[in-house]
This record gives sequence, C-alpha cells and structure tokens, in this order.
Amino acid sequence: RDSDHRVSESTCKRQQQANKQTNQTITMTTAALTFGCAFLAFGPFASLFFLIAYQKAQLIIVVTTAAFSYLLSTLISSLLWLPFNVLGLDGAASLLIPGIFAQFVMRCAFVKLYHKVEGVIQISIEHHERTHPTEQDETTAGETSSSSGGQQPLSETARLRLELNDWVSGVAAGTGFAGMHAIMLYGTLLASEGGNVGTLYQDSCPAVPSVVLSAITAFFFSIADVIWMLLTFFGMRRRRMYPANDDTRPLFISKSWGALLENSRFGGNMALLATLVSHMAATLVTTFNMVENGCVLSLPLLGVVVVLTVLFFWGGLSRIYLPDTAQRPVSDSEMTERHGHAD
Repeated sequence: RDSDHRVSESTCKRQQQANKQTNQTITMTTAALTFGCAFLAFGPFASLFFLIAYQKAQLIIVVTTAAFSYLLSTLISSLLWLPFNVLGLDGAASLLIPGIFAQFVMRCAFVKLYHKVEGVIQISIEHHERTHPTEQDETTAGETSSSSGGQQPLSETARLRLELNDWVSGVAAGTGFAGMHAIMLYGTLLASEGGNVGTLYQDSCPAVPSVVLSAITAFFFSIADVIWMLLTFFGMRRRRMYPANDDTRPLFISKSWGALLENSRFGGNMALLATLVSHMAATLVTTFNMVENGCVLSLPLLGVVVVLTVLFFWGGLSRIYLPDTAQRPVSDSEMTERHGHAD
C-alpha cells in the first residue's frame, strides 16, 4: 500500500509539473503572438510617424487632427446606421457602406480645412514680408552668405511650402487616419484578449488565430489609408486650383507612367472617385470573413486591392502630384515682383 501510495504521489506530481509547463508554454506563445501581431498591425503607423511626422511640430498637429477626423467619421457612420437598424436592415451593406461614405466625407473635409489654413498662413506671411522688408533682409542675409552656387535667398512663404507641401502633409494625415483605424481594427481585440490564456480562433479562419487575421487586415488598411489620403489631397487641390466653371483642360496630355491622370479638375475628380471605389472594394472583400474559411479569399483579395491602389497612385499622379507653384522654390526677387504687381 505504501508503495502504491508513493507511486500515485509521484504520478500526481509529474502530472502537475506537466500541467504547469503546458500553461507556461501557452502563456508564452500567446504573449509572443500578441506582441508580434501588434508590431505587424501598428508597423506602418509607427514607421511613418517616427520617420516623417515626429520630426516637425506642424506634422504632429496634422497627424492628431487627422486621427480626430477619423473618430468623427466613426461617429457619423454610427448615426447613419441607426435608421437601418430601426428598419431591421442589419446586414453587411448597412454596416459598411455608411462607414465608407463617412470616411470619404471626413477626408475631403479635413483636406479642405487644411487648404484653408494653409492659405491663411501664406497670406499672413506675405503681408509680413511686405510690411517688414528690413527684417526679411536680415533673416535671409545669413542664408545668402552661407549658400553656394549664387542661389537667391528663399522667402518665408517658400520655406513654409517646402516644410508643408501636399506630399508630407498627405503622408502625415494618412498616418493619423491609419493609426486610429488600426486601433479600431486591432487595438480593441488586443485589449480584450491580452489577459486571456490561450488563443482565440474564428470559424472564418480556423487555421489562423484571430489576432493574426486582425493584424494582417489592419496592416493592409493602414497602407491603404495613407494612399487614400494622398489621393484626396491631390483631388481636393485640383478642385481648388480649377474652379467648376473653368473648363480649361491641358492642350497636350502626356500619358506616361506617373502622369496617367490629367493635371486638371477632371484628374482630381478621378482621384477622388478612385479613393471611394477602392475603399469600397477593400471593405467588401472583408465580408468573406462572415462565412467559414472565408479568410482564404478575403486576405489575398484585400492585398490585391491595396496593391492595385498603390499602383494607381504611383502610375497615375506621382510625377504630377505637387502643383507647379509648390515644386519650385520662390526667391525673394520673385516674391517682390509679385507684390509689386499686386500693389
């Protein structure tokens, strides 16, 4: 009996040790999986934020304002969804389509507000240059002596344009949208599953953990958010440059890679339409996750949509993205000449 008791005790101890090792392994696997997926989901946002936006205080403001605009879009989409819920229309279309249009409207509203603020800043600086020419000469004297090649000093308006053009501001605004979007897509799941032991799976992707599926989706949408914001900047800028009653079109359109779209109001409208269509396509392919093993289709199709959106942006307008006035610095002599004509 004593020998049997000792054998049972040793068996129980071995079983307890095995259970502890299994629990530790599950906990370590879950922690590694969680942190790895977090790096994947927030990788685009963190990279763009620290490499581009973090360097300038103005871009930090752009990122923060764009993130707040995304939050407003979620509020608007929720309000638009309420009538569908009251009518009993709670399908995927009633959930996704209001969100797509709400984000599109908030992107356009954000860029329009940015352009208005940009115009006010440039007007105030030009007024300062006209009223305080002595201070401007003292400011640019050091730059003239230290510059090489005999280049003319740049005006304050030109320096502002070099710091905040549509390229850097579009990337910064897209970073804000992408960061908040990633928090909504993956951060909520990360917060709910962070303290649990084990790994959550879904019927839509039984072979892949839910955190991996959400992280990949957030990764793709983060890249798409930046491209959609850049397209919105291009479209709204061209609509601002070419009024609706102005039917001016380029006499000669060079269809080459990087300039497949027209540098006109029509080209801006096409960029905005591409933003709306590609966002709708990227969102609709995620509805495959509502069926069993749907991730086999949703993830590859989402990646294809994002790649096609990037190719459309790069081939359609990357070479004509900045307006002519923002591509070349404006010297003090040119600015003085403009002021003289204005006076």
